[in-house]
Amino acid sequence: MTDVLDTPRTGTTAGHGAGWLMLATTGAGVINYGYALVLTHGLHPAQYAAFAAGQALLMVRAAISGAGIPWILAREIGRAPGDHHRHTVVTTFAFWTNLALGLLLTLIITGGVLAFGGPHDAVAVAAASLLMSVGSTGMGFLQGIGRMEAIALLFTLEAVVKAGVGIGLVFFTGLGSAGALAGFVAGSLVLLAPLPTFRHLIGRPVWEPALLRAALRQTRLQAAVAITAAGDTVLVALLGLGAAGGGPYQAASALGRVPLFASNAVATATFPHLSRDGSAVRKAAALRSYLMVAILMTGTLITLPPAIRAALLPATFASVGRWLPYAAVLGLAIGLLNLCVTFLQADDQHRAAGLVIGLTAAYLGLVAAAGALFGIPGLAAAAALAALLTVATLALLPAVRPGWRALRIRDVAAVLAATLLLAVVTNPALWLAMTALTGLAVLAVSFPEFTPTTALTRLTRRRA
Repeated sequence: MTDVLDTPRTGTTAGHGAGWLMLATTGAGVINYGYALVLTHGLHPAQYAAFAAGQALLMVRAAISGAGIPWILAREIGRAPGDHHRHTVVTTFAFWTNLALGLLLTLIITGGVLAFGGPHDAVAVAAASLLMSVGSTGMGFLQGIGRMEAIALLFTLEAVVKAGVGIGLVFFTGLGSAGALAGFVAGSLVLLAPLPTFRHLIGRPVWEPALLRAALRQTRLQAAVAITAAGDTVLVALLGLGAAGGGPYQAASALGRVPLFASNAVATATFPHLSRDGSAVRKAAALRSYLMVAILMTGTLITLPPAIRAALLPATFASVGRWLPYAAVLGLAIGLLNLCVTFLQADDQHRAAGLVIGLTAAYLGLVAAAGALFGIPGLAAAAALAALLTVATLALLPAVRPGWRALRIRDVAAVLAATLLLAVVTNPALWLAMTALTGLAVLAVSFPEFTPTTALTRLTRRRA
């Protein structure tokens, strides 16, 4: 008998799930970077630099495994609703291919960790990486059947468990950066929860050349985004800038990545739809939802009052405020880059992979050169500028350009104007209140399911 979970959800439920996924993913991002901030009080700058670089490598690994093979699984399940045989084939393929790719990625990133960390750091990263291999298959299966609420819950629990375990290990065991990275192992265990739901679909390894080629194309594109997203943080460690202000910059860069979580939420929720209908209107809607939320996030980071920064960060990280504007712009740009690549993936524009990889190499080269020549100031400025130029280049591609052309600038401009008001507010309490109210308004406008009218209609239907 076909499991009830094999039947995709459609209609208003899918839209409702997308909104909650946006909230959960952004909330998970806040927890993740709150975790990074708390660790500034438990790790000295050199340990924090090792942790931040290891975290960045895990983010690269998660992005590669999370939006490559799983998205192929989600696409194939969404295109064949109720076809139990097809679901078995693609789930089996995704599971075993994820394991094989996971082993390869684990070897690579473990070697990378040993370049700047110790053996214990490498063990923690390797364990988390292997667990991600199984967890990513579950995320792809849930995405394919439209269970965005389940994904939202798992993402939230993963972040909470990771932060709780990591903080406990750092502050109560003295394991340092290894303890902080071990939190990722605990969090990754949460992502195994969907396994009982789809394990009956997993058979013996099968060879599916067409699926493999599609998965490799998806993975190649997403790897470029992930490497770009982590490039500045890893380069700080590789260039030996940890003792020259690198720790505070990495902390600022971690905060600046919050918009990327919003981008991942929009991309995850819209990809199955984009793969079936990649119209300009649908792409513009995805860009609109991301930009309205991300512009507010970016403005919030740039205008963060000094009193709040001082309360959040220890004195050794006092220079974080200097780097936040650069990191915030970089985070906004990387989120846009992620959406542009999502459009390419949905349209199966694998020929654009060469351009994306070339832009990634150019980005890393420019940031590395600027960091080597001018230290942290050069690296920060080069990363933000190069990321914006990368997005501008991809926006000219045929699969991406229609979405930008159909974008309603008026809505985005309104959020930008509201965000600028935060720059003139000096009172921390007033700033927090304005940020909260603006955030609620932006959320309601960006996702119609959160408007009072829609919520009331949904409640009325349930009572009926």
